[in-house]
Parts: sequence; C-alpha cells; structure tokens
Amino acid sequence: MKRNFLYFAWREFTRSATMNKNIATKGILIFFAIYFSLVALFMGFQLSENLADVPNKIEAFNALVFIYVGFEFVLRIMIQNLPTFGFQPFLIIPVKRKRIARYMLNKSLLHFFNVLPLFLLIPFLFRTAVHELETTALIAWLTALILMIFVNHFLAIYVKWRTNESNVLFYSFLALAAGVTAIDCFNIFDITGTFGKLFDIVVANPVAVVIFPVLIVALYFLNQKYINSRFYLDELSQKKKEGTTHDFSWLNNVGEYGKMLSLEVKMLLRNKRPRNTVMMSVLFIFYGLLLYKDHNADMPEVIFVFGGMFMTGIFSMMYGQFFPAWHSRYYPLLMAQNVKMKQILQSAFFLMAVTNIIFYLLSLGYMYIDPKVLYIHFVVMLYNVGVNTWVIFALGLNSKKSIDLDQRAMFNYQGMSATNWLITFPILFGPMAVYGLLSLAFGKIVAYLILGSLGLIGIVLHPRLIDYFTKQYLKRKHKMIAGYKAT
Repeated sequence: MKRNFLYFAWREFTRSATMNKNIATKGILIFFAIYFSLVALFMGFQLSENLADVPNKIEAFNALVFIYVGFEFVLRIMIQNLPTFGFQPFLIIPVKRKRIARYMLNKSLLHFFNVLPLFLLIPFLFRTAVHELETTALIAWLTALILMIFVNHFLAIYVKWRTNESNVLFYSFLALAAGVTAIDCFNIFDITGTFGKLFDIVVANPVAVVIFPVLIVALYFLNQKYINSRFYLDELSQKKKEGTTHDFSWLNNVGEYGKMLSLEVKMLLRNKRPRNTVMMSVLFIFYGLLLYKDHNADMPEVIFVFGGMFMTGIFSMMYGQFFPAWHSRYYPLLMAQNVKMKQILQSAFFLMAVTNIIFYLLSLGYMYIDPKVLYIHFVVMLYNVGVNTWVIFALGLNSKKSIDLDQRAMFNYQGMSATNWLITFPILFGPMAVYGLLSLAFGKIVAYLILGSLGLIGIVLHPRLIDYFTKQYLKRKHKMIAGYKAT
C-alpha cells in the first residue's frame, strides 16, 4: 500500500466527530501527566538523599524496583487502553495481518507509562549511579532498567487481553496480586529483594542483560499471535459466548420495591462501568492492609474511623456518585412506566444499606490487628446507612449528565460534573469532622454514641425521608430528563 497505517490513523483521528469534544477531560489528563512527571522527578532526587547513608546504594535501589514495577503493572491493567485500530476494511484487501498486528503493538509503545519511569530514574542516575558503577556495568544496568519498562508494557497488554475475555482469569489475577502484596507486606518472603538480585546480577555480569530483549521479543510475538487469532470478520460479527444470565426473581418477594431492586442489581452486574465499580469497591477492602499496617498502641482512633468509613461505605460512595445517572440513558422511559419514584429510591436505599452491612462483615478480618475494629466500624457503618445515604440522595437532585454504562470505570470522566467530584467530601470527611469535634468536646465514647445514634435515627425515619426525597425528585424530573438528553 502506498499509504502507511499512521496516515490512516491520523485521518481517522482528525475526521472523528468527537475530536473537539471532551476538551476538559483532555485538559485534566494533561494536568495529571505533568503532575505525576514532576512528582516522579522530585522522588528521583529525594531517593538519592534517602540512600545517601546506605553502603551499597545500587543494591538498595534495585530492591525497590519491584515495588514500582508491580504498582505500575496493576495501573496498566486498570488504566492503559489496549492497542486498537479500525482494521476491518483492510481484511478484504491484500494486506498482511501480521503487518496490522505489528502496527498496533508498535503504536502502543507511545504511552505515558513508558516515559514516566525515566523521570524517576534520571536524577538517581546522574547523582548516584554514575559515581558508583563502572562504565560497562552502568550501561548494562541502565539498559536493563529501560528494557524492563517494555517487558512490563507487553506483559500488561497480554494479561489485560486475556482477563478481558475470562472472568475466571480476571479474578485469578486479582487474587494473585493481593497474595503477592500480602506476602511482601507481612515479610513472609522477601519478593522485592529477590527481584532486585536480578539487576544485581546484571551489574556483576553485564552480559546477563540479554535476558531482557529475549523477554521483550517473546512477549511481542505472544501478543502478535493473540491479535492474529482475532483477525476474522466472523469473529467480529458473532459473539464468542452467550452472556451469563442471573435470576433475581426472589427479590420480588422483598416488597413493593423488590422489582426495581432486581433491575438495579442486574444493571450492576450486566454492564461494564457499574460492574467495574462493584469490583473496585471489593478491592478497597484490602485498603486496611496499608492503613493498619503500622498499627501500634499510639495509633489515633481517628484512623480506624477513617478506615471504617472508607471500607464499609466505599460502594455507597462510588454508586451514589452517579445516582440516579446510572439510569440516565433510559430515564425518560423509566419515568413513563408504571414505576413509582418511591420504589426507585427505596431500592437504592436498600441496596446501599445491604452493601454497607456486607462490607462491614468483610472488614471484621482486621480485628486480628485490633479488636477496636468491631465497634468502630459498626458505628460508622450505621452512620453510612442512616446519614450518608440521604446526603447521596440530596446531591443526586443536581444530576444532569448522562453516563455510558458500557465504558470502563477507571479514569473515565464521561458524565462527571462538579457534584460528582464534591460528593466525596461530605460523605467521607463529614463524619470525620463530626467525630473530631465531639471527641474533643465530650470524649471518644460519647462521640461514638452520637455517631451511631445519628445513623439509627436516619434508619428509623427512613420512610418519611423517602417520602420527602420522592417529592423532590418528582419536582426535578423534567429538568433531569432534559439534562440527560442534552448530554
């Protein structure tokens, strides 16, 4: 072909109907890129200062490489887009599929994650490494670190492709990542030190650097083979497998809002964005491993209040962030059906209440660290159900932007507004402020009693509060429909 794929990709980009849209989203992403680059640059300079008194600075640095590589690998799985290209028109003309696959993989190398580590590495390189290593060892060590970036890149792409196809593989990957993190955090096995020895070997024997290009080539061809196996028109027009069906008819016995609750649960499990939100909420249960890791007798109890508020209420926070915009695409139809607004609010209240209880039970595993978790998490769970739920409903009255349920949840700003950004503050930091003021004025025990009592009052009065918000949502029904249609 006289034109290369870069030309066609550029024409596709410039002719796209969405090129001039989402300017604010692009601006936010650019801001984050600059911010994280500056943070990495600062950490690179700070790293040299922190390792100034260490006898062997290179070995100490190598032992830290696994932490960065592992953290970045997980971020790539969640955030980095898979290489894509509108290849369908090229399948009916004499263009080699291998050429298309190579273009897709080569284009994927132009990614921010492949540049970010350099901001962390360069300050340490010029301030420390050039003075610690001989020229040959320095070149081999630096080459190994740079090539490790591309090993991580192609491995993440392959894992993401495979986990997108199979839920079993996805959950297996999550279990493996959590297991490796726990093993390293609790010093069961020194994974970071063992991984760092690989780069120590490169410093001692520079010829060993050849292992990295071998890994890159192997992963490159593994990805190319995977892409080639999907280059068929019938692969695109037919589903590989039928969607999994779930029977929630038993929820119809819960009450008049059971039918709507059943639809709500199906929406969460059958669509990509809400399903990702549910999975991310479950992952945040492990946040306690980091928050309570350095537990000691002097740890302030406000840390447990924050951890309980975050871990028991994370689903309510993430789900409530877009309530009722989850139904924005069919909101006009929903309002025209024989479904009462009261049923919608009752089902949402019941859903958030049940998930708060479930996440509280899951968080009880941290009683192994401190028995205080039992009653502190219980108090903030009551507050989440009886107070924060109504805060979510109140902020939901300003919902105006629709969201696409088929998009990913991570770093997706489609449908975001000022209300979505601000909802976290009253939900998460509101009870923290209440607890802080009450504990200073009356003591910790009274603070816990008042927090729990506020939650119980909200639960007891929930029928009247549901009626109140039903009237408010009905008043704003037409404004919300107009806003959803406009976006």
